[in-house]
Amino acid sequence: MMTSVHYSQRLLSTSLSIFFALGAERVGSAQSGVGGPILPPTQTIPTQASPVQATGEPEYILRTRVPITILDIVVTDSKGHPVHNLKQSDFTIFEDNHEMKPTSFEEHRSDATPTPPPTLVKDTLPPNTFTNIVPTLPDAGPINILLLDSLNTPTQVQQIVQLKILDFIKKMTPGTRMAIFAFNYHLTILQGFTTDPEMLKAAITGKKNIAQYSPIEDPGQDPAKDFRPPESTFDMSCENPDFAARGQYTLTAMKQLARYLSGIPGRKNLIWFGGSFPTMWPPDTGSCFDFADEINSATDLLARAHVSIYPIDGRALDRIPRGKGQDRARKDEHYTMDHMADQTGGRATYTSNDLAGALDDAVDSGSNYYILTYTPTNRKLDNRFRNISVKVNLPGLHLVYRPGYYAVDPDIDLRGKRIDKVTAMQTAMMRGAPAPTQIFFKVEIAQTPASETALPSDNHPNLKQMKPPYRRYSVSYTTDINNITFSPSPDGTYHADFEFAAMVYNTDGDEVLNATTKEVRPILPAVTYQAILKSGAKARQEIAIPAKGDYLLRIAVHDLTSDRIGAIEIPLSSISP
Repeated sequence: MMTSVHYSQRLLSTSLSIFFALGAERVGSAQSGVGGPILPPTQTIPTQASPVQATGEPEYILRTRVPITILDIVVTDSKGHPVHNLKQSDFTIFEDNHEMKPTSFEEHRSDATPTPPPTLVKDTLPPNTFTNIVPTLPDAGPINILLLDSLNTPTQVQQIVQLKILDFIKKMTPGTRMAIFAFNYHLTILQGFTTDPEMLKAAITGKKNIAQYSPIEDPGQDPAKDFRPPESTFDMSCENPDFAARGQYTLTAMKQLARYLSGIPGRKNLIWFGGSFPTMWPPDTGSCFDFADEINSATDLLARAHVSIYPIDGRALDRIPRGKGQDRARKDEHYTMDHMADQTGGRATYTSNDLAGALDDAVDSGSNYYILTYTPTNRKLDNRFRNISVKVNLPGLHLVYRPGYYAVDPDIDLRGKRIDKVTAMQTAMMRGAPAPTQIFFKVEIAQTPASETALPSDNHPNLKQMKPPYRRYSVSYTTDINNITFSPSPDGTYHADFEFAAMVYNTDGDEVLNATTKEVRPILPAVTYQAILKSGAKARQEIAIPAKGDYLLRIAVHDLTSDRIGAIEIPLSSISP
Protein backbone atom coordinates (compact mmCIF):
# COMPACT_ATOMS: atom_id res chain seq x y z
CA MET A 1 0.00 0.00 0.00
CA MET A 2 1.89 3.02 -1.27
CA THR A 3 1.63 6.37 -3.16
CA SER A 4 3.62 8.46 -5.64
CA VAL A 5 2.83 10.90 -8.38
CA HIS A 6 4.96 11.34 -11.48
CA TYR A 7 5.12 14.96 -12.60
CA SER A 8 6.88 16.89 -15.32
CA GLN A 9 8.08 20.18 -13.83
CA ARG A 10 5.25 19.59 -11.35
CA LEU A 11 2.69 20.48 -14.00
CA LEU A 12 -0.47 18.41 -13.76
CA SER A 13 -0.96 16.45 -16.98
CA THR A 14 -4.68 15.97 -17.06
CA SER A 15 -7.82 17.06 -18.84
CA LEU A 16 -11.02 18.50 -17.46
CA SER A 17 -14.15 16.82 -18.78
CA ILE A 18 -16.64 18.77 -16.68
CA PHE A 19 -15.16 22.13 -17.59
CA PHE A 20 -14.92 21.39 -21.30
CA ALA A 21 -18.65 20.65 -21.56
CA LEU A 22 -19.05 23.95 -23.36
CA GLY A 23 -16.00 23.61 -25.56
CA ALA A 24 -12.92 25.82 -25.45
CA GLU A 25 -13.76 27.60 -28.66
CA ARG A 26 -16.95 28.98 -27.10
CA VAL A 27 -15.59 29.93 -23.69
CA GLY A 28 -14.88 33.48 -24.72
CA SER A 29 -12.40 35.79 -26.36
CA ALA A 30 -10.89 39.07 -25.31
CA GLN A 31 -12.88 42.21 -25.89
CA SER A 32 -11.88 45.42 -27.64
CA GLY A 33 -10.35 43.43 -30.44
CA VAL A 34 -7.37 42.13 -28.48
CA GLY A 35 -6.26 38.68 -27.39
CA GLY A 36 -7.76 35.26 -28.04
CA PRO A 37 -9.58 32.61 -26.01
CA ILE A 38 -8.66 33.02 -22.35
CA LEU A 39 -9.26 29.37 -21.52
CA PRO A 40 -7.29 27.29 -24.04
CA PRO A 41 -7.80 23.51 -23.94
CA THR A 42 -4.08 22.86 -23.53
CA GLN A 43 -1.04 24.54 -22.05
CA THR A 44 2.18 23.55 -23.76
CA ILE A 45 5.71 23.71 -22.41
CA PRO A 46 8.20 24.99 -25.01
CA THR A 47 11.17 22.73 -25.59
CA GLN A 48 13.09 25.44 -27.41
CA ALA A 49 12.93 29.22 -27.47
CA SER A 50 14.78 31.63 -29.75
CA PRO A 51 14.64 35.23 -28.49
CA VAL A 52 16.44 37.72 -30.71
CA GLN A 53 19.53 39.33 -29.21
CA ALA A 54 20.49 42.95 -29.74
CA THR A 55 22.75 41.79 -32.58
CA GLY A 56 19.74 40.39 -34.40
CA GLU A 57 21.02 36.79 -34.14
CA PRO A 58 18.79 34.24 -32.36
CA GLU A 59 19.91 32.86 -29.04
CA TYR A 60 18.68 29.27 -28.63
CA ILE A 61 17.68 28.09 -25.18
CA LEU A 62 17.04 24.38 -24.68
CA ARG A 63 14.37 23.56 -22.12
CA THR A 64 14.13 20.01 -20.83
CA ARG A 65 11.56 18.20 -18.71
CA VAL A 66 12.74 17.04 -15.31
CA PRO A 67 10.58 14.21 -13.92
CA ILE A 68 9.89 14.61 -10.22
CA THR A 69 8.23 11.86 -8.22
CA ILE A 70 6.14 13.08 -5.29
CA LEU A 71 5.58 10.43 -2.65
CA ASP A 72 2.98 10.66 0.13
CA ILE A 73 3.68 8.38 3.08
CA VAL A 74 1.22 7.79 5.94
CA VAL A 75 3.05 6.47 9.02
CA THR A 76 1.17 4.91 11.95
CA ASP A 77 2.15 3.01 15.08
CA SER A 78 0.93 -0.42 16.19
CA LYS A 79 -2.36 1.11 17.40
CA GLY A 80 -3.03 2.94 14.15
CA HIS A 81 -2.15 6.38 15.51
CA PRO A 82 -0.20 8.79 13.26
CA VAL A 83 3.51 9.10 13.98
CA HIS A 84 4.89 12.64 13.93
CA ASN A 85 8.27 14.38 13.96
CA LEU A 86 10.14 11.91 11.76
CA LYS A 87 13.07 13.34 9.81
CA GLN A 88 14.07 12.90 6.20
CA SER A 89 17.03 10.78 7.34
CA ASP A 90 14.57 8.29 8.88
CA PHE A 91 13.31 7.30 5.40
CA THR A 92 15.02 5.31 2.65
CA ILE A 93 13.34 5.22 -0.77
CA PHE A 94 13.94 2.62 -3.49
CA GLU A 95 12.73 2.66 -7.08
CA ASP A 96 13.16 -0.70 -8.84
CA ASN A 97 15.57 -1.65 -6.02
CA HIS A 98 17.78 1.41 -6.61
CA GLU A 99 18.05 3.89 -3.76
CA MET A 100 16.74 7.36 -4.57
CA LYS A 101 18.02 10.62 -3.09
CA PRO A 102 15.18 12.82 -1.74
CA THR A 103 15.15 16.42 -2.96
CA SER A 104 12.55 17.73 -0.51
CA PHE A 105 10.74 16.64 2.65
CA GLU A 106 7.65 17.92 4.47
CA GLU A 107 5.37 16.74 7.25
CA HIS A 108 1.63 17.47 7.19
CA ARG A 109 -0.37 17.00 10.39
CA SER A 110 -3.90 17.66 11.59
CA ASP A 111 -3.29 18.28 15.29
CA ALA A 112 -2.91 22.05 15.00
CA THR A 113 -5.12 24.17 17.27
CA PRO A 114 -8.59 24.37 15.63
CA THR A 115 -9.66 27.78 14.39
CA PRO A 116 -13.34 28.73 14.66
CA PRO A 117 -15.22 28.98 11.35
CA PRO A 118 -15.03 32.41 9.69
CA THR A 119 -17.81 34.95 9.55
CA LEU A 120 -18.61 35.68 5.91
CA VAL A 121 -18.01 39.29 5.01
CA LYS A 122 -20.68 39.19 2.33
CA ASP A 123 -23.37 38.99 5.04
CA THR A 124 -22.80 42.71 5.72
CA LEU A 125 -22.84 43.82 2.06
CA PRO A 126 -25.78 45.54 0.35
CA PRO A 127 -28.30 43.38 -1.54
CA ASN A 128 -27.00 41.74 -4.73
CA THR A 129 -23.40 42.59 -3.80
CA PHE A 130 -20.87 39.81 -3.36
CA THR A 131 -17.15 39.58 -2.63
CA ASN A 132 -14.39 37.01 -2.41
CA ILE A 133 -12.85 38.91 0.51
CA VAL A 134 -13.67 36.24 3.06
CA PRO A 135 -11.58 35.45 6.15
CA THR A 136 -10.25 31.97 5.46
CA LEU A 137 -9.00 29.30 7.80
CA PRO A 138 -5.31 28.46 7.64
CA ASP A 139 -4.42 25.66 5.26
CA ALA A 140 -4.55 22.72 7.67
CA GLY A 141 -3.92 20.00 5.12
CA PRO A 142 -5.56 18.23 2.22
CA ILE A 143 -9.10 18.57 0.98
CA ASN A 144 -11.71 15.82 1.12
CA ILE A 145 -14.30 14.73 -1.42
CA LEU A 146 -17.31 12.61 -0.42
CA LEU A 147 -18.59 10.53 -3.32
CA LEU A 148 -22.09 9.15 -2.67
CA ASP A 149 -22.46 6.29 -5.13
CA SER A 150 -26.12 5.36 -5.61
CA LEU A 151 -25.39 3.37 -8.78
CA ASN A 152 -23.69 0.64 -6.76
CA THR A 153 -25.56 1.01 -3.45
CA PRO A 154 -28.97 -0.36 -2.40
CA THR A 155 -31.50 2.34 -1.50
CA GLN A 156 -31.72 1.31 2.15
CA VAL A 157 -27.94 1.51 2.52
CA GLN A 158 -27.90 4.95 0.88
CA GLN A 159 -30.24 6.22 3.59
CA ILE A 160 -28.05 4.76 6.34
CA VAL A 161 -24.93 6.32 4.78
CA GLN A 162 -26.57 9.76 4.74
CA LEU A 163 -27.41 9.53 8.45
CA LYS A 164 -23.88 8.41 9.35
CA ILE A 165 -22.34 11.26 7.32
CA LEU A 166 -24.51 13.72 9.23
CA ASP A 167 -23.18 12.21 12.47
CA PHE A 168 -19.65 12.82 11.23
CA ILE A 169 -20.34 16.42 10.18
CA LYS A 170 -21.71 17.26 13.65
CA LYS A 171 -18.36 16.30 15.19
CA MET A 172 -16.12 17.33 12.29
CA THR A 173 -12.89 19.16 13.16
CA PRO A 174 -13.35 22.88 12.41
CA GLY A 175 -11.57 23.90 9.24
CA THR A 176 -11.96 20.54 7.46
CA ARG A 177 -12.34 21.31 3.76
CA MET A 178 -14.85 19.12 1.99
CA ALA A 179 -16.93 18.81 -1.18
CA ILE A 180 -19.79 16.38 -1.84
CA PHE A 181 -20.50 14.64 -5.15
CA ALA A 182 -23.34 12.27 -6.00
CA PHE A 183 -23.00 9.55 -8.64
CA ASN A 184 -25.65 7.50 -10.37
CA TYR A 185 -25.19 7.39 -14.11
CA HIS A 186 -23.39 10.73 -14.04
CA LEU A 187 -21.63 12.95 -11.51
CA THR A 188 -23.47 15.73 -9.71
CA ILE A 189 -21.94 18.33 -7.41
CA LEU A 190 -24.07 18.56 -4.27
CA GLN A 191 -21.71 21.01 -2.55
CA GLY A 192 -18.48 22.64 -3.67
CA PHE A 193 -15.49 22.88 -1.36
CA THR A 194 -16.33 24.49 1.95
CA THR A 195 -15.41 24.40 5.65
CA ASP A 196 -18.98 25.31 6.68
CA PRO A 197 -20.68 22.28 8.30
CA GLU A 198 -24.15 23.81 7.80
CA MET A 199 -23.62 23.90 4.03
CA LEU A 200 -22.49 20.28 4.09
CA LYS A 201 -25.55 19.24 6.11
CA ALA A 202 -27.83 21.07 3.68
CA ALA A 203 -26.24 19.20 0.76
CA ILE A 204 -26.73 15.80 2.44
CA THR A 205 -30.36 16.48 3.38
CA GLY A 206 -31.30 18.40 0.21
CA LYS A 207 -33.71 17.27 -2.49
CA LYS A 208 -30.88 16.47 -4.88
CA ASN A 209 -29.58 13.80 -2.51
CA ILE A 210 -32.73 11.73 -2.05
CA ALA A 211 -31.90 8.02 -2.00
CA GLN A 212 -32.21 6.66 -5.53
CA TYR A 213 -33.16 3.28 -6.89
CA SER A 214 -30.06 1.32 -7.85
CA PRO A 215 -29.87 -1.16 -10.77
CA ILE A 216 -28.29 -3.73 -8.45
CA GLU A 217 -31.71 -4.14 -6.80
CA ASP A 218 -34.20 -6.67 -8.07
CA PRO A 219 -37.02 -4.75 -9.84
CA GLY A 220 -39.46 -7.33 -8.53
CA GLN A 221 -38.59 -6.62 -4.91
CA ASP A 222 -39.07 -3.70 -2.60
CA PRO A 223 -36.46 -1.12 -3.72
CA ALA A 224 -35.50 -0.61 -0.07
CA LYS A 225 -34.18 -4.18 0.14
CA ASP A 226 -30.76 -5.40 -0.91
CA PHE A 227 -30.34 -7.36 -4.14
CA ARG A 228 -30.28 -11.07 -3.27
CA PRO A 229 -30.64 -13.20 -6.43
CA PRO A 230 -30.92 -16.98 -6.06
CA GLU A 231 -27.51 -18.63 -5.92
CA SER A 232 -28.40 -20.70 -8.99
CA THR A 233 -28.69 -17.58 -11.11
CA PHE A 234 -25.80 -15.65 -9.60
CA ASP A 235 -23.16 -17.20 -11.88
CA MET A 236 -25.20 -16.08 -14.90
CA SER A 237 -24.11 -12.46 -14.43
CA CYS A 238 -22.20 -12.67 -17.73
CA GLU A 239 -25.59 -12.66 -19.42
CA ASN A 240 -26.53 -9.41 -17.71
CA PRO A 241 -25.07 -6.30 -19.40
CA ASP A 242 -25.81 -4.21 -16.29
CA PHE A 243 -22.76 -5.65 -14.55
CA ALA A 244 -20.43 -4.50 -17.34
CA ALA A 245 -22.24 -1.17 -17.70
CA ARG A 246 -21.89 -0.37 -14.01
CA GLY A 247 -18.16 -1.03 -14.22
CA GLN A 248 -17.78 1.30 -17.20
CA TYR A 249 -19.88 4.05 -15.62
CA THR A 250 -17.98 3.78 -12.33
CA LEU A 251 -14.53 3.99 -13.89
CA THR A 252 -15.59 6.83 -16.18
CA ALA A 253 -16.74 8.77 -13.10
CA MET A 254 -13.38 8.13 -11.41
CA LYS A 255 -11.51 9.50 -14.43
CA GLN A 256 -13.81 12.51 -14.57
CA LEU A 257 -13.14 13.25 -10.90
CA ALA A 258 -9.39 12.91 -11.48
CA ARG A 259 -9.55 15.48 -14.26
CA TYR A 260 -11.70 17.80 -12.18
CA LEU A 261 -9.34 17.62 -9.20
CA SER A 262 -6.09 17.72 -11.16
CA GLY A 263 -5.80 21.50 -11.21
CA ILE A 264 -6.36 21.87 -7.46
CA PRO A 265 -3.00 21.82 -5.65
CA GLY A 266 -2.17 19.51 -2.78
CA ARG A 267 -3.38 16.11 -1.67
CA LYS A 268 -7.04 15.18 -2.14
CA ASN A 269 -8.80 12.37 -0.26
CA LEU A 270 -11.62 10.78 -2.26
CA ILE A 271 -13.92 9.03 0.23
CA TRP A 272 -16.09 6.75 -1.89
CA PHE A 273 -19.28 5.46 -0.25
CA GLY A 274 -20.59 2.52 -2.26
CA GLY A 275 -22.37 -0.71 -1.70
CA SER A 276 -21.73 -3.18 -4.51
CA PHE A 277 -18.55 -2.49 -6.38
CA PRO A 278 -18.58 -4.23 -9.78
CA THR A 279 -16.63 -7.50 -9.81
CA MET A 280 -13.96 -6.39 -12.21
CA TRP A 281 -10.67 -7.27 -10.53
CA PRO A 282 -8.81 -9.57 -10.73
CA PRO A 283 -9.83 -10.93 -14.16
CA ASP A 284 -8.66 -14.48 -13.38
CA THR A 285 -11.25 -15.19 -10.65
CA GLY A 286 -14.11 -16.03 -12.98
CA SER A 287 -15.21 -12.44 -13.64
CA CYS A 288 -16.79 -12.10 -17.07
CA PHE A 289 -15.50 -8.59 -17.68
CA ASP A 290 -11.81 -7.77 -17.71
CA PHE A 291 -11.45 -4.19 -16.48
CA ALA A 292 -7.79 -4.50 -15.47
CA ASP A 293 -6.54 -1.96 -18.02
CA GLU A 294 -9.36 0.45 -17.24
CA ILE A 295 -8.69 0.23 -13.51
CA ASN A 296 -4.98 0.82 -13.98
CA SER A 297 -5.70 3.79 -16.25
CA ALA A 298 -8.16 5.30 -13.75
CA THR A 299 -5.93 4.81 -10.70
CA ASP A 300 -2.91 6.20 -12.57
CA LEU A 301 -4.91 9.29 -13.56
CA LEU A 302 -6.03 9.74 -9.95
CA ALA A 303 -2.47 9.40 -8.70
CA ARG A 304 -1.25 12.03 -11.17
CA ALA A 305 -3.93 14.34 -9.77
CA HIS A 306 -2.64 13.63 -6.23
CA VAL A 307 -5.87 11.85 -5.22
CA SER A 308 -5.98 8.98 -2.71
CA ILE A 309 -9.08 6.75 -2.66
CA TYR A 310 -10.75 5.66 0.58
CA PRO A 311 -13.59 3.27 -0.40
CA ILE A 312 -16.18 2.55 2.31
CA ASP A 313 -18.75 -0.22 1.86
CA GLY A 314 -21.96 0.76 3.66
CA ARG A 315 -23.28 -2.80 3.40
CA ALA A 316 -21.20 -3.77 6.40
CA LEU A 317 -24.44 -3.00 8.24
CA ASP A 318 -26.23 -5.73 6.29
CA ARG A 319 -26.73 -8.65 8.67
CA ILE A 320 -29.07 -10.60 6.36
CA PRO A 321 -27.62 -14.07 5.63
CA ARG A 322 -26.26 -14.51 2.11
CA GLY A 323 -25.60 -17.55 -0.04
CA LYS A 324 -22.16 -18.83 -1.01
CA GLY A 325 -22.34 -17.19 -4.45
CA GLN A 326 -23.08 -13.81 -2.93
CA ASP A 327 -20.30 -14.17 -0.35
CA ARG A 328 -17.83 -14.96 -3.11
CA ALA A 329 -18.97 -11.92 -5.11
CA ARG A 330 -18.66 -9.71 -2.02
CA LYS A 331 -15.05 -10.87 -1.58
CA ASP A 332 -14.27 -10.05 -5.20
CA GLU A 333 -15.82 -6.60 -4.79
CA HIS A 334 -13.73 -5.98 -1.70
CA TYR A 335 -10.64 -7.06 -3.64
CA THR A 336 -11.48 -4.31 -6.13
CA MET A 337 -11.81 -1.78 -3.28
CA ASP A 338 -8.46 -2.82 -1.81
CA HIS A 339 -6.72 -2.70 -5.18
CA MET A 340 -7.92 0.80 -6.07
CA ALA A 341 -7.11 2.08 -2.57
CA ASP A 342 -3.64 0.52 -2.58
CA GLN A 343 -2.76 1.90 -6.00
CA THR A 344 -3.56 5.47 -4.88
CA GLY A 345 -2.22 5.34 -1.33
CA GLY A 346 -5.60 5.13 0.41
CA ARG A 347 -7.31 2.48 2.50
CA ALA A 348 -10.54 0.50 2.06
CA THR A 349 -13.11 -0.10 4.82
CA TYR A 350 -15.74 -2.82 4.48
CA THR A 351 -15.98 -4.63 7.82
CA SER A 352 -17.10 -1.85 10.17
CA ASN A 353 -20.62 -0.84 11.11
CA ASP A 354 -19.27 2.49 12.34
CA LEU A 355 -19.49 4.41 9.04
CA ALA A 356 -19.07 7.79 10.73
CA GLY A 357 -15.94 6.44 12.42
CA ALA A 358 -14.66 5.06 9.12
CA LEU A 359 -15.17 8.48 7.53
CA ASP A 360 -13.37 10.17 10.42
CA ASP A 361 -10.47 7.70 10.11
CA ALA A 362 -10.21 8.36 6.37
CA VAL A 363 -10.10 12.14 6.87
CA ASP A 364 -7.59 11.82 9.72
CA SER A 365 -5.37 9.36 7.86
CA GLY A 366 -5.35 11.58 4.79
CA SER A 367 -4.43 14.62 6.91
CA ASN A 368 -1.33 13.16 8.60
CA TYR A 369 1.40 12.24 6.16
CA TYR A 370 4.91 12.97 4.95
CA ILE A 371 5.79 14.20 1.44
CA LEU A 372 9.12 13.29 -0.11
CA THR A 373 10.18 14.13 -3.64
CA TYR A 374 12.99 12.70 -5.72
CA THR A 375 14.24 12.68 -9.31
CA PRO A 376 14.31 9.12 -10.72
CA THR A 377 17.71 7.98 -11.98
CA ASN A 378 15.98 6.09 -14.79
CA ARG A 379 14.27 8.77 -16.88
CA LYS A 380 13.36 6.54 -19.82
CA LEU A 381 9.64 6.70 -20.66
CA ASP A 382 9.19 3.03 -21.53
CA ASN A 383 5.57 2.69 -20.27
CA ARG A 384 6.68 0.14 -17.70
CA PHE A 385 5.64 0.11 -14.05
CA ARG A 386 8.30 1.45 -11.67
CA ASN A 387 8.13 -0.20 -8.26
CA ILE A 388 8.59 1.99 -5.20
CA SER A 389 9.44 0.78 -1.71
CA VAL A 390 10.10 2.80 1.43
CA LYS A 391 11.81 1.80 4.65
CA VAL A 392 11.93 3.66 7.94
CA ASN A 393 14.68 3.11 10.49
CA LEU A 394 12.33 2.77 13.48
CA PRO A 395 10.69 -0.53 14.48
CA GLY A 396 6.97 -1.24 14.75
CA LEU A 397 5.74 1.39 12.28
CA HIS A 398 3.27 0.83 9.44
CA LEU A 399 3.70 2.71 6.15
CA VAL A 400 1.02 3.39 3.54
CA TYR A 401 2.08 4.68 0.14
CA ARG A 402 1.54 3.95 -3.53
CA PRO A 403 3.53 1.00 -4.92
CA GLY A 404 4.84 2.90 -7.93
CA TYR A 405 3.93 4.65 -11.16
CA TYR A 406 3.87 4.03 -14.89
CA ALA A 407 6.79 5.57 -16.78
CA VAL A 408 4.66 7.15 -19.47
CA ASP A 409 4.86 10.49 -21.22
CA PRO A 410 3.12 12.93 -18.85
CA ASP A 411 1.19 14.29 -21.83
CA ILE A 412 -0.62 10.99 -22.47
CA ASP A 413 -2.53 8.42 -20.41
CA LEU A 414 -2.02 4.66 -20.21
CA ARG A 415 -4.36 4.16 -23.18
CA GLY A 416 -2.19 6.41 -25.35
CA LYS A 417 -4.63 9.33 -25.38
CA ARG A 418 -3.36 12.87 -25.07
CA ILE A 419 -4.11 14.58 -21.75
CA ASP A 420 -5.15 18.21 -21.92
CA LYS A 421 -3.44 20.55 -19.49
CA VAL A 422 -5.53 22.40 -16.93
CA THR A 423 -4.66 26.07 -16.62
CA ALA A 424 -4.99 28.09 -13.43
CA MET A 425 -7.91 30.00 -14.94
CA GLN A 426 -9.73 26.81 -15.89
CA THR A 427 -9.40 25.56 -12.33
CA ALA A 428 -10.66 28.88 -10.95
CA MET A 429 -13.75 28.69 -13.17
CA MET A 430 -14.71 25.11 -12.31
CA ARG A 431 -18.06 24.68 -10.64
CA GLY A 432 -17.60 24.00 -6.93
CA ALA A 433 -13.81 24.33 -6.94
CA PRO A 434 -12.08 26.20 -4.09
CA ALA A 435 -12.32 29.92 -4.87
CA PRO A 436 -8.85 31.52 -5.17
CA THR A 437 -8.28 34.82 -3.36
CA GLN A 438 -5.02 36.05 -4.87
CA ILE A 439 -7.00 39.01 -6.22
CA PHE A 440 -9.82 40.54 -4.17
CA PHE A 441 -12.87 42.02 -5.82
CA LYS A 442 -16.51 42.95 -5.24
CA VAL A 443 -19.36 42.54 -7.73
CA GLU A 444 -22.78 44.13 -7.89
CA ILE A 445 -25.28 42.13 -9.92
CA ALA A 446 -28.49 43.48 -11.40
CA GLN A 447 -31.03 41.68 -13.56
CA THR A 448 -33.35 43.14 -16.16
CA PRO A 449 -37.02 43.03 -15.17
CA ALA A 450 -38.20 41.68 -18.54
CA SER A 451 -37.06 38.60 -20.44
CA GLU A 452 -35.77 38.78 -23.99
CA THR A 453 -34.81 36.51 -26.86
CA ALA A 454 -31.51 38.16 -27.89
CA LEU A 455 -28.11 37.45 -26.34
CA PRO A 456 -25.40 40.05 -25.65
CA SER A 457 -22.95 40.09 -28.55
CA ASP A 458 -19.96 39.05 -26.44
CA ASN A 459 -21.69 36.00 -24.92
CA HIS A 460 -20.64 32.50 -25.95
CA PRO A 461 -23.59 30.19 -25.26
CA ASN A 462 -23.87 26.45 -25.29
CA LEU A 463 -26.55 26.34 -27.96
CA LYS A 464 -27.71 22.88 -26.90
CA GLN A 465 -28.48 24.13 -23.40
CA MET A 466 -29.32 27.83 -23.81
CA LYS A 467 -32.90 28.32 -25.00
CA PRO A 468 -34.91 31.58 -24.92
CA PRO A 469 -36.40 33.41 -23.18
CA TYR A 470 -33.37 34.88 -21.39
CA ARG A 471 -32.87 37.39 -18.65
CA ARG A 472 -29.87 39.70 -18.87
CA TYR A 473 -27.63 40.18 -15.82
CA SER A 474 -25.21 43.07 -15.38
CA VAL A 475 -22.03 42.31 -13.42
CA SER A 476 -20.21 45.41 -12.13
CA TYR A 477 -16.72 44.79 -10.73
CA THR A 478 -14.67 46.78 -8.23
CA THR A 479 -11.24 45.12 -8.16
CA ASP A 480 -8.39 45.67 -5.73
CA ILE A 481 -5.40 46.14 -8.05
CA ASN A 482 -2.74 45.84 -5.34
CA ASN A 483 -2.14 42.22 -6.43
CA ILE A 484 -2.37 42.97 -10.16
CA THR A 485 0.93 43.66 -11.90
CA PHE A 486 1.18 47.24 -13.18
CA SER A 487 4.49 47.90 -14.91
CA PRO A 488 5.85 51.46 -14.95
CA SER A 489 6.98 52.86 -18.32
CA PRO A 490 9.68 55.45 -19.01
CA ASP A 491 6.97 58.01 -19.77
CA GLY A 492 5.61 57.68 -16.23
CA THR A 493 2.49 55.66 -17.11
CA TYR A 494 1.54 52.25 -15.68
CA HIS A 495 0.56 49.26 -17.88
CA ALA A 496 -1.34 46.07 -16.98
CA ASP A 497 -3.09 43.19 -18.71
CA PHE A 498 -5.94 41.44 -16.89
CA GLU A 499 -9.34 39.97 -17.61
CA PHE A 500 -12.81 39.46 -16.16
CA ALA A 501 -14.81 36.29 -16.76
CA ALA A 502 -18.33 35.10 -15.92
CA MET A 503 -19.70 31.62 -16.53
CA VAL A 504 -23.16 30.10 -16.02
CA TYR A 505 -23.53 26.51 -14.78
CA ASN A 506 -26.56 24.35 -14.23
CA THR A 507 -27.01 23.39 -10.58
CA ASP A 508 -25.57 19.91 -11.15
CA GLY A 509 -22.35 21.55 -12.29
CA ASP A 510 -21.96 19.27 -15.31
CA GLU A 511 -23.07 21.74 -17.99
CA VAL A 512 -21.79 25.20 -18.89
CA LEU A 513 -24.65 27.20 -20.37
CA ASN A 514 -23.04 30.54 -21.17
CA ALA A 515 -19.80 32.46 -20.72
CA THR A 516 -18.30 35.87 -21.36
CA THR A 517 -14.87 37.41 -20.86
CA LYS A 518 -13.40 40.87 -21.11
CA GLU A 519 -9.71 41.67 -21.34
CA VAL A 520 -8.44 45.13 -20.39
CA ARG A 521 -5.00 46.63 -20.99
CA PRO A 522 -5.04 49.94 -19.13
CA ILE A 523 -2.39 52.64 -19.61
CA LEU A 524 -2.71 54.88 -16.58
CA PRO A 525 -1.06 58.17 -15.65
CA ALA A 526 0.70 57.98 -12.30
CA VAL A 527 -1.96 60.08 -10.56
CA THR A 528 -4.78 57.88 -11.84
CA TYR A 529 -2.90 54.71 -10.90
CA GLN A 530 -2.42 55.94 -7.31
CA ALA A 531 -6.12 56.80 -7.07
CA ILE A 532 -7.24 53.39 -8.36
CA LEU A 533 -4.94 51.68 -5.85
CA LYS A 534 -7.27 53.10 -3.20
CA SER A 535 -10.65 53.00 -4.94
CA GLY A 536 -10.33 49.85 -7.09
CA ALA A 537 -10.64 49.25 -10.82
CA LYS A 538 -14.14 49.38 -12.31
CA ALA A 539 -15.42 47.08 -15.05
CA ARG A 540 -18.79 45.84 -16.28
CA GLN A 541 -20.07 42.78 -18.16
CA GLU A 542 -23.44 41.49 -19.26
CA ILE A 543 -24.39 37.84 -19.41
CA ALA A 544 -27.67 36.14 -20.33
CA ILE A 545 -29.19 33.32 -18.30
CA PRO A 546 -32.36 31.33 -19.06
CA ALA A 547 -35.33 33.14 -17.54
CA LYS A 548 -36.61 29.97 -15.85
CA GLY A 549 -34.68 27.64 -13.59
CA ASP A 550 -31.95 27.86 -10.97
CA TYR A 551 -28.33 28.31 -12.03
CA LEU A 552 -24.90 29.24 -10.69
CA LEU A 553 -22.63 32.12 -11.66
CA ARG A 554 -18.86 31.60 -11.46
CA ILE A 555 -17.00 34.93 -11.70
CA ALA A 556 -13.26 35.58 -11.78
CA VAL A 557 -10.59 38.25 -12.22
CA HIS A 558 -7.29 37.07 -13.72
CA ASP A 559 -3.96 38.92 -13.96
CA LEU A 560 -2.50 37.70 -17.25
CA THR A 561 1.01 38.84 -16.28
CA SER A 562 1.41 37.11 -12.91
CA ASP A 563 -1.37 34.47 -13.37
CA ARG A 564 -2.92 35.53 -10.05
CA ILE A 565 -6.67 34.92 -9.82
CA GLY A 566 -9.64 35.73 -7.64
CA ALA A 567 -12.97 33.95 -8.05
CA ILE A 568 -16.39 33.61 -6.48
CA GLU A 569 -19.43 31.37 -7.03
CA ILE A 570 -22.94 32.84 -6.64
CA PRO A 571 -26.24 30.91 -6.70
CA LEU A 572 -28.75 32.71 -8.88
CA SER A 573 -31.32 32.24 -6.12
CA SER A 574 -29.36 34.68 -3.92
CA ILE A 575 -29.80 37.53 -6.44
CA SER A 576 -32.95 39.55 -5.74
CA PRO A 577 -35.03 40.97 -8.61
